Amino acid sequence: MKESAKGALLSFLVYPGLGQLALGFKSSGVVFAVLATFGLLVIIYRLTMRIYQALDPMISLLANNSLSLSKTIEILNHSSYSSWRVEGLSLAFLVFCWIAAGLHAVLAGGRIDRKKG
Repeated sequence: MKESAKGALLSFLVYPGLGQLALGFKSSGVVFAVLATFGLLVIIYRLTMRIYQALDPMISLLANNSLSLSKTIEILNHSSYSSWRVEGLSLAFLVFCWIAAGLHAVLAGGRIDRKKG
């Protein structure tokens, strides 16, 4: 298998930076992996906070035995009204990192392929 194909498969299909690490470009591989991990962690953190914000009033209503389906829907609708800007930006950042890492792995692997001749 060509190095460019191996790097592309690892960076595009598995995780950003793995293609670079497999090809021997350790610093760029670590940078792509750290950036992608940061983007994922921000998304996971923000979604976890949204879940807790929705569950908190539900738990108190459940403790008082006054939780109903209509109240649950109202709480969930209210929790989804806030801005999704941070999550959207984090997702765009993650997609950008994924594409950039894949393209970089293809180009770096192509250089290795040309040197091997």
